[in-house]
Order: sequence, then structure tokens, then C-alpha cells
Amino acid sequence: MIEVRPDFYARFACRAAHCRHSCCRGWEIDVDDASAAYYRALPGDLGNALRAALSEDMEGWHFRLDAEERCPFLRRDGLCRLICELGEDVLCDICALHPRFYAACGEYELAGLGLSCEAVSALLLETDAPLRFIAEDEILTLPALLTRLGAACADEELRFIPQVSHKEYTALLAAFARTEPIDAAWMEELAELSREPEAVLAAARGYAGRYDRARYDRILGYILYRQLERLEDCGLPTLLDYARRCTTFIFLQSARDGDTAEHLRRWSEQIEYSTENVDILLET
Repeated sequence: MIEVRPDFYARFACRAAHCRHSCCRGWEIDVDDASAAYYRALPGDLGNALRAALSEDMEGWHFRLDAEERCPFLRRDGLCRLICELGEDVLCDICALHPRFYAACGEYELAGLGLSCEAVSALLLETDAPLRFIAEDEILTLPALLTRLGAACADEELRFIPQVSHKEYTALLAAFARTEPIDAAWMEELAELSREPEAVLAAARGYAGRYDRARYDRILGYILYRQLERLEDCGLPTLLDYARRCTTFIFLQSARDGDTAEHLRRWSEQIEYSTENVDILLET
């Protein structure tokens, strides 16, 4: 298969101790069988700690999170005990892979980085240049990539233009309210948006005069790229509508405080990392 990846893919680096939203907190950590077997056989104090932390159920092995929903091997300085003592090669598959993703689309394998990682959101937003993708030795724009995938569209369709009426705002919040919340804070965020719709829409109208159009085009394009594995089943119009509505939601959140990177990361955490939640929005 021909691998495709965004041009910033190779520049990703985990922020480790400097990350404000560690993926080692609040997420269930599945452990593949090979890693579980290695951990269970490891001698010494670290081996004892691994065996105490591992749990098995019908879905396989995973680490028990502590009372603060932290991985038991996340040190207080924000570093991973396993990496510090044994090196990165001992990480289980999901920890070694995150936030990378790979998805098949025809003869192409689409590689990327998930936006729930604050380092990735920063990479996406660090420039206002059009999205570029590397396919073997070629550099492709998003329209060119879509053409390769048999889903050509005009450049204008990939531009984000915020236009939200009160009716559309209500429908958008209703759609997001149907998704399974990642935590109580997400439910409160939706409640805040619902309490004063006119105030949010007024802020959005003001924000529309100063938002960074090129960076929002990058957001829309990358959200679309993340779901291109569904192209054959859903069709480009449905995926574009999904990307526009998600970008609009991020825009509305950002209109209130201007923190686009955080609202992008938070949206991804809630929606992008739940197949069920993506399905709900695609079907709404």
C-alpha cells in the first residue's frame, strides 16, 4: 500500500513531563498479550509492580488506574517509570503507538496523529499554510489527495466559512448532546453553551471578523482526513458535512476565549477517539 502522512508527521515529539494533558491520565490503557507476558515474567521490584497493576477481563489485559485515574507508572514528575527504567522498547503497543493512527483507504494507508494530543494540535496550528501530505516521494495538497482517492472536490468546499443561525446552533448542540460524554466536564461545557445561545452567537459573529481563516481551513481539512477511511461507505458529502459541523463547534467554543488549540484538543478527545461518537455525528 502507498503510505500517506501529513507533512508535520515526522516532527511529532511527546512533551512528556511538559504535557498539560497527559494521555497517561484518564484513559483506559489496554495491554497487548505479548507485552503482558513480558511484564508478568519481569523480575525485581518493577516486575512486582507490573504484576500488581495488570488486570485481565474478557476484553484482554489492561493496567488498573489509580484513584486519580493515572497510569500506575506515571511518575509525579510526568515521566513514565517504564521508559525511565527500561527504555521505550518495553512499552505496550497502545502506548508506543499513541497518538499515531493508520487507516486503509483503497490502495492507500493514511497515517496521521490524533488531535487529542496537545503537541499535535500545536503542530497543526503552527502555520497557516495549506495542508500538505507526503505520498512516497510526492507532496500532495488535500484536493490532490482526494482526487487520488476518487473523491475530487473544488477547493472552495474545503474552506471553512462560519455561518451559524440560532436554529443551526440548536441542532448542532443537540447532535453533540447525543454523544457519549468522556467526563462530567464535557457535559458542563455543553450545558454552558446551551444556557446562553444568543451570547455565544454574538461572540461568534465578532470572532468571525478576526479568526484565522487559513488555520481553520487546516482544522476542517485534517478532521476530514482523519475520517477518509469511511469514504467508500459514507461518501465525501457526508464526511465534509461532519468536518464542517465539528469545525463549527470548535469555532463556537473558541469565540468565547480564543483558545482554539485547547478546544480542538478537547473536541478530539471527546469525539475523534470514540468510534461510536463519530458514528452518531455522521448519522445525525
